[in-house]
Amino acid sequence: MTIDIESGFPILGNRFGGLSGTSIKPIAVKCVYDLYVALDIPIIGVGRISTWQDAVEMMMAGASAVQVGSAICGGI
Repeated sequence: MTIDIESGFPILGNRFGGLSGTSIKPIAVKCVYDLYVALDIPIIGVGRISTWQDAVEMMMAGASAVQVGSAICGGI
């Protein structure tokens, strides 16, 4: 969340934003691992996968499949 110090209102209309980019990957890997340990269902790993090494790491954490998003467009 970010607040405009001049107006006192949140900068984003819905007040809260998400986390993305490089900082999300370690969190995503841990979430996939935690789900893998707790559940017996297929898991799709997402979150800053931009190389084959990232995909392998996510699958080693327990993902059955991975999603590649903005890396396809060169957005990373």
